Parts: sequence; structure tokens; C-alpha cells
Amino acid sequence: MWTSNEYIRAGAWLVALMAPVAVYAQVTYPFDLPAQALADSLRELGTQARINVVFDPAAVKDRKAYPLRGSYTTKEALAKLLEGTGYAGEFTDATTVVIKPLPPKPVSGNRGREEKPVELPAAHSNALSPQLDTVTVLGSLIPRAQIETSSPLITITAEQIKNRGFSSVADALQNATVNTGQINNTSINTNDLWGVKTVSLFGLDPSFTKFLIDGRPLPFYSQTAQVAVSSTDGLYTNLSTIPIDLVDRIEILPGGQSALYGSDALAGVVNIVLKKHVDFGTLDARFGWYPSGGGRERMFSAVDNVHVGKLDLMFGLQYSKQEPIWEFQRRITAQNYAGGIHPQQATSLVYVQGFSGTGYLPQPGGCDKLSALWRGTLRYYENAYGSYCGSVAAEADRSLINKDEAASFSMHGTYALSDNTQLYADVLESYEVQSRQTNASSNWIIDDPNLNDVVTISRSFAPEEISSSLDGLLRQKNYENVYTATVGGKTAFGSGWTLDVAFTRAYERSDDRQNGFFSGDGPGSYTSWVLGPQLGVDANDFPIYSPNYSLLFRPLTPTQFAFFSRADSIVSTDRNDQLRAQLTQTSLFTLPGGDAGLAVVAEDGFESWKYLPGELLSSYQIGDYAAIPSDGRRDRYAAAAELNLPLHKVLTLDLAARYDSYDAQGAHFSHPTYSIGLELRPIEGLLLRGKYSTAFKAPSLIDEFEGTSIMQNSVYDLVNCARLGFSGANITNCPPQWTFTPVTLKQTSNPNLQPLTAKTWSYGAVWSPITQLTLSADFQHSSIRNEVFLEGTDYLIQNQLYCLEGTLDPKSPTCQAANAQIIRAPTPPGSPLLGQILEVDTTKINLSREINNALNASLNYKFDLGRYGRLSLDAGYTRVLTHRQQSLPGDPLLNLLRNPQYSEFQTKGNLALTWSRNSWSATLFGTYYGPTPNYIAYINNSYNVPLAGKVASWRIFNASINFSPLPAWQLSLRANNLMNSMPPVDVTQPGTHSRPFLPQNYNPYGRQLFVEARYQFGGTKP
Repeated sequence: MWTSNEYIRAGAWLVALMAPVAVYAQVTYPFDLPAQALADSLRELGTQARINVVFDPAAVKDRKAYPLRGSYTTKEALAKLLEGTGYAGEFTDATTVVIKPLPPKPVSGNRGREEKPVELPAAHSNALSPQLDTVTVLGSLIPRAQIETSSPLITITAEQIKNRGFSSVADALQNATVNTGQINNTSINTNDLWGVKTVSLFGLDPSFTKFLIDGRPLPFYSQTAQVAVSSTDGLYTNLSTIPIDLVDRIEILPGGQSALYGSDALAGVVNIVLKKHVDFGTLDARFGWYPSGGGRERMFSAVDNVHVGKLDLMFGLQYSKQEPIWEFQRRITAQNYAGGIHPQQATSLVYVQGFSGTGYLPQPGGCDKLSALWRGTLRYYENAYGSYCGSVAAEADRSLINKDEAASFSMHGTYALSDNTQLYADVLESYEVQSRQTNASSNWIIDDPNLNDVVTISRSFAPEEISSSLDGLLRQKNYENVYTATVGGKTAFGSGWTLDVAFTRAYERSDDRQNGFFSGDGPGSYTSWVLGPQLGVDANDFPIYSPNYSLLFRPLTPTQFAFFSRADSIVSTDRNDQLRAQLTQTSLFTLPGGDAGLAVVAEDGFESWKYLPGELLSSYQIGDYAAIPSDGRRDRYAAAAELNLPLHKVLTLDLAARYDSYDAQGAHFSHPTYSIGLELRPIEGLLLRGKYSTAFKAPSLIDEFEGTSIMQNSVYDLVNCARLGFSGANITNCPPQWTFTPVTLKQTSNPNLQPLTAKTWSYGAVWSPITQLTLSADFQHSSIRNEVFLEGTDYLIQNQLYCLEGTLDPKSPTCQAANAQIIRAPTPPGSPLLGQILEVDTTKINLSREINNALNASLNYKFDLGRYGRLSLDAGYTRVLTHRQQSLPGDPLLNLLRNPQYSEFQTKGNLALTWSRNSWSATLFGTYYGPTPNYIAYINNSYNVPLAGKVASWRIFNASINFSPLPAWQLSLRANNLMNSMPPVDVTQPGTHSRPFLPQNYNPYGRQLFVEARYQFGGTKP
């Protein structure tokens, strides 16, 4: 339950953030608009005055506007633009104006004849394009005049995307304050979904957010976790394939939205709206680079319209290419961390160590033959457990940013069959190739009769052995093709009814090609070359070999390495078909506050997912895992309705309900959801709003149909290490017998999973005391049950340790599950240690519940500097107030914000200051990331140990300057990470690796510079 103190604290935050700003002056703006199409002038007025100008482009396409020059208030400027056009502006709130036709003129008595009236549509016109069709916003199915509704809506415009330095859709969304989870920098993560860029709203799982393109579903990235036990296992939406230059705006709708949008909308909905119309054909070229090295980027795009009779088409193309960044190109990652409280340690690369505790090889001087490798940094080292060949710069040849090449094509077309009926089609197709560096090593655990010991043998391969070029180190490539295609039609009939029927197919295909070191023991393998023939197995099932250890210290040539390597791939697909019909009436009946609106939706859908690893990957002959084919499909059906009721001119009620049903190859389940929203406008410029809704998420296809994955690996036996006195920061000193315990790891899907369910509610306010100022603050609560969680080996072993220590109740469901899923050898008689771990079985389980409370606030203020131009200020702030999770019924609620093993940002903010004058504009954009736990707190799962705490907050600033030397040209210079800020260094990080920061939260890319040129054919303004 949420405590009374937390209610009081949330209310105090809202009061503080909504405190009045006493600015009531009528601000004027300097305008310099030429004589041009009325639509262009209205758009530019809206941009300069920062208001929403709502109009029907088709109705005003033949109207012209006179020049507008001088300083005016917004209302004065609008009146001058509309003079003589037959249209007038009506403000529906402080920041929204609707352009409507003037009423017919009466008979002119002084001339004795009737003037020709302006033609008006009937009261309930059956015309297809009513004036308010252009403001159907995310969060409602019904067109409306009010942009703000009962749900807070965050919008990132194309202009903001450019001016704030965002280089991709993922970049724009990851900078949003609501993205607080450990997903800010997925491009340098070394986990399985290495090619995916996504977001985590309020620290919740990325799959809890529904992603749409033009209001239609996007396919999932079909590659799943490649390591059998991984916390990243799942199906996420990949944002890297969406072309940034073809985006009109991005909409983020926080909170549970299943009553309108169905499954997955637990944390919120993200809708990416592509451009549907441009006034002039446009060419754009951009070049970017990092002064510190690497990451060179090029992007080209083109958009244009074609109009032939009743056919309108808009085409868009984008091509981009980016080079990788390597760790040796950044000082902070060029070698293992040496500036912390722990001494720098070399990475172990070649060694032979016995289970008896004896280190056999190398001998002093034994590393000399390999000393030229790893850029000449390999040396001989000794520690308490033996000797090894190692390097402090072994990780310097890892890629921080993937090599990326992508191309996209978009098309939007409409064909008017009549004044009332229109056919339309939308296509977006993207093709992307990403490449990354992967390590190569051979590791064996064998019984060597010559040593009378079971030994661990490890041989890592240097970049010089793998390839003679850096590009040759990029041995894993992902080829991804994504398309969404929609064909449909809409018609207006009767008194204001509109029917829209469309079929959409969203499809993704990924081919993950890997060039891995062959781990088999057949002829031609490195294993047979070093170990020789197998001589049998010992009493503990360890294979018996008599190795030629000298071959470990013989450098390979790239040709020899290629001989010992093999190539294979994983081909996967995700498909989502949807047939959707929507019936809409914006004037169902009249209420005291206006016309009631109704939308009714019916959907029929099909979903499928296939995962087809090649023979080598599925038989454990490449890499460290064995994946088997998976194939799942299901049908779904849904019906939904929304009713918008303006009960009074100050009070609007919005009701929605939806019913979803699934048939997953014989497994049936269904779930109803609903929402109730209130909008109260007691005075002009003030909106008080609240919403209560239920939501759900169907188990993903990977949850239901993933095949069993089996891998051989080694794990830390935390229990036996703890019983020997090794835990926390000194866990690395635990004997190798327990830190490199060979185990079989098995992961299976769970056909008995239940749908996730959620109850969410929010309340807040939007206040515009003057046209130039808007403040908003919203509190949001989410309570999620039956959440799907993928167990990991560390999770189970750590739980077993807590159970045996008494931190967790040994009789709790978590302890019982851990003991059942960790299979050990019998405990040796009289030994204080448990038996060796033989197998760890993991699966997906339904968590009992998760609770999340968050506060979002924003500010927008614009003011006139007279002859010095205009300034606008935009600020956003998110604070996660509560994030609690319960693993299984009966377990205690875990406070993730106070648990150092969960490193999400509790606080995040951003600020944008934009100045414009005539042909110049400039923007400064900053993002604030709050503190996160340090390594000592993380590894001990406690702040109550010496040196445990949090790393400092992080601030990043982007800057841009735009200049139009000629009417059709715009030149831009941008600097991302203007101050070249590196991640806040965590001095408690060990000296065993090269990243003294958490890569899921931070990146060490540094300053990035861009130059861009944009040209518009026939345009008067770029």
C-alpha cells in the first residue's frame, strides 16, 4: 500500500511545481512573413508564437495570405493573416486556436443586391475532412479541439529533434525525462540484444510500453537472448530502424492505456508520426564526427510530394552510415581502471590452473612468445592462485558504438474516390546492418593424468591473431529488415459518421551472423590441436586429455585463426497482422458543454514469431550457448469503444472500454479493460485532470513458445565462497574451484504464464495564465500484478545464499524455488561446504506485483526580446517516487529505489533554451541524470558497508546553431555533449575491467560535432 506520507509528499510536489508565476503581460512577437500560401503562414505563426494552430489544409489550400511584418500579439497577427480569406480564428484554450470559416454575409441593403456568401459545410456535414480531423491526438480515438486531455501527453516535434541534437528516434526518446530505466545506452551493452535501442518508462520493463507508427503496431525485434540465462531475454521493439528525418513528431502517453490500445500498454504508449505532407521537396545532408576519434557519421535524406488529379503521394528516403568507436579511442576505457580504491589488475588471457589450487602455467618467461600481442601490452603476472599471461589493455579493442549502415523508404498516399470517400496507403521499409566486435577464446576443464589434477585451461585470442584490420574484428553482424504497410479507406456518411477500415502488416526479419571460434573437438579444431585425442572420462565425468601446453603460447596468424573458426547465423522473424475498423461520430448528441463524441473499434489480428538458429549454434559448437528452434503463433480479437461527454463547458468526462481475446495454439485467455477520465476547466487557462484505468499485457510469444536452451558455462558459487570467507568486494579471491564452477545452464519457456494486469491512475494540472506560459504537473500510480520475470543464475544462487544465511525465510517460495532449481552434487561428509553445482534450471515466472509512483512536470515559456529576437524555454522533470517489486507471493516488497542492485535513475530532468531572430536560431539543451549506486553498494547489495554510496549526478549539454543565408537554404552546426563530459567515475569499481561506470546508464563517447545543410526546392523558407 502507498503510505499516507507518500500521498502528502506527492501532493507537496504538485503544489510546489504548480506555484503561480506572476507574468500577465501581453507579449508581442516580431513577424516577417512573406506573401505566401495561407497554410504556410499559419504553420509559421504557430511555430513562432508556440501555439497549436488547427485547420483543414484541404479547405485553405487555394487561399493566400498577405505579408505580415512588424511586432504583434498572437491574436493581432492571426487577425491580419486571416483578413480577406473568409476564415477566422477561435481560441479553445490559451495555446490552441481553431481556424473556422466565417458565417455567410447578409444581403447588402445599400447596394440593393445580395453578396455571394462564403460556402459552409452543413451542420452535420458528410464531408470527409472536417476541420478537426487534424487534431486526433494520442490518448483519444475521437477528433477534438482540445490538445490537452485527461492523460498527460509529451510531444517531441521534428524541429525539437533537430535543434536539440537528437540523431535518432531512440536518442530523442532516451533523452526524455520519463525514460529513467537502465536502457539509456544500449548500443554499448555487451548483453544479447546488442543491436536494439529502446526505452524504459519510469524504470519499468521496455516491453511494458506499446510502440506505434502512425497509430499502428510496430513489429518486435525478433532476436531473443542468446545466452541461456539472461535478464535481457524477451521481445522488445527496436527503434534504431526508424528514419529520424522522416519523422514529423513523437508522442509519449504515460500510464496504462490498454482500454484504447490493447496489450502491452502498461507503462505507456509511444507513437511515432511520420511526415504526411511537405510544402516543398527537400534535400538534407549531415556529416558528424567525434574529435576524440571514431564514430564518423553520414546521413542523407530526401522528401517530396506528387499530386496527380485525385492522387496525392509523399515519398521519403533516408540513408545513414556510422563507423564504430573503439575503447582504445577513449582515455577512460583505454585500459583497466587504475584510479580507484582497488589496484589495477591485468586481464587473465592465458593460464592453466588446477582444481587443487596449483597454478601450473605459464612459467616465468613463458609469455614472451606472446608479448607482441594486444598492442604489445601482454605480460607475465602472478597472484595468490598461480601465474598467467595478461594485459591491462586487453579490452581496448572492444567496440563502444557499433558500425551501422541503414536505408529507409516511406510513402503516404491518398486517392479521393469522391468528396466523401478516400483510399489511402502507408509504407515504411527499413534495412539496417550493424556490426560489432566479439571476443574469442577457448576454455576447457579436463583431467590431465600427467598432472594428476583437474585443470582449467584458458586461451584468449588477440586482435592481431583475429584480423589485420579493425574492421575484421567486427565478427558479428546483424542484418535487419523491417516494414509496416497499411492499405485502407475511409468514408463519411449520414449525419457526421465516419468509417475507417484498414489492414496493416508489421514484419521484422533479423539475420544475426556470427563468425565464432569453433569449440568442437573434431579434426581441424583448435581443441584437437592443443588437447589431442580424448583418452576417456574420469570418475567425475571430466574428459581426460594429455595436452600439448606449448601450443597455447604459439601466436596464430589471421589465416590460422580463420581455419579454426566457423560461421553460422540465427534467422528470426516477427509478424503482426491487424484488420481494424473504426466508426466515429464527433457529434453524437449535444450536451451543455458541447457535442458528445463516440468511437467504436473492432480488430482481428494474427501474431507469429520464429527463431531458427543454425546447426553450429544450436549444437554448442560456436560460442557459449546452445539455442534450439522456436516457433509460436496466435490469433487475437478485440472490440473497444470510447465516449467523450462534455457535461458542462468546464467539465468533460471520457469513458473507454475494451475486450481482448487470444487463442495461442489452443491456449485461450481474454481480458477486459476500461478507463475513466475527467477534465475540469474551472477558469480560462487552467485544466485539472484525472484518470483511472486498467491495463494488461499478454504473455509474449517468447514467454509461451521459446524452446529449451542449454549451455555449458562456469558460475560463482556464492554459497561456498561465503562459507570460505569470501564475499562482497573480495569475492574475486575465492578459489577458482568455486569461482569457475562448470555447470549446465538450462532455460525453458513457461506455457502456464498468466496475463500481466495493472491498475493505474493519475491526476494533475495544466495551467496557462497567459498565452506564452504553460505549466503542467502530473502524478502517476501503477500497480502491476503477474509480471513476467526471467530468472538468472546469479539471481537463483544469490537467493540460495540469502536463504541459508537467513536474510530470506528458508521456507519462503523464493527459497524453495532456488533449492529446487539449483542441482548440486551430494555434500561431502563432514564438510562445511555444499556439493558442487552441477546444473541450474531457469524459467519465467509471474511476479506477484510491482508498484510504481512517479511525478512528471513541464514548463514552456516564450517571450519577445524586441529587435533582439525571441526566446523560448522548455523544461521537463521526472521523479520516480516509489518503485517496489515482490518476487513471489509471501516474499517482502523490495524497494528498488533503495536497493543498490537496481541502478535506475530516480530523478531526471532536461532544459531547452531556444533563441531565434530573422534567419538565425540557436538552442542549448541539457539533460540531468540523478545519482545511481556505486559498485561497492551494488556488489554487497547494501549501503551499510564501508565506501558504499552513490556516484555523482551527470549533466550533458547539446548546442545547435541554424542559419538561412538564402530563403531555400538552411545551414546548421551542432555539438552534442558540448562540454565533453565523461561518465561520473565510480572509484569503487574494481581494477579488473576498463569501464569504471555502469554502461547501461552512461556512455563515454564524448563531444560529437555535426554540420548539416538543407535545401528546399521552390521554398521561400527552409
